[in-house]
Amino acid sequence: MSTEVILALIIAVTVIFVVILWQGMNVAKTQMASDQKMDYQKLAEQATTAEQKAADSQQKIAESLEQISARLAAIEKLLSEVQ
Repeated sequence: MSTEVILALIIAVTVIFVVILWQGMNVAKTQMASDQKMDYQKLAEQATTAEQKAADSQQKIAESLEQISARLAAIEKLLSEVQ
């Protein structure tokens, strides 16, 4: 084999290797982006759930506070009647 043929084969193999490597990196990049998107979606769902739980807890606290205020008003009224 002549030097030109060997050189051409080395260049061809190198080009093919670079193209395969480049495409593999593109596939890996796309996969990582997809995984990251799924992670963000899970995080958004968790944040929504946590926000809903916090809103429910605030509602319960507000209701309890209203009950306590009503009871306190009743106690104050009773004490003012006793005096």
